[in-house]
Amino acid sequence: MLIRFMTLLFTLVVMTQAFAGGDDYDAANDVKGDGPAYFGFVRDTRGSLVADAQVLLQPKNGKPVTLKSNVTGLYRGHINKSVLPDDVQISCVKVGYKQMKINRRTPPGNNAMFIETECTMQRQ
Repeated sequence: MLIRFMTLLFTLVVMTQAFAGGDDYDAANDVKGDGPAYFGFVRDTRGSLVADAQVLLQPKNGKPVTLKSNVTGLYRGHINKSVLPDDVQISCVKVGYKQMKINRRTPPGNNAMFIETECTMQRQ
């Protein structure tokens, strides 16, 4: 029981640092003029977080944006505000893994400021 508590406490500390750092993962830095924020987690098929995975945001027209998941598996970034969220395909890549699925939690057709997805990968 104590080990579970300590693991949970460590996870909360790491997650808090990921959101409080003022870096690209910080929602407080989002500016409406930058366009929607694309964010989510990269996980393996067992639900474990996958760090250092490349997340590619590929619009139908325009330049792709490559992001990288941090130590907590979180990725966050923006594409040009003129690109509609429905026109962006998201994929994940990491050596030793293959992409299994992408779950989009923000419904299609939604022009929200935040586009949440989750990438599931399988270890090869």
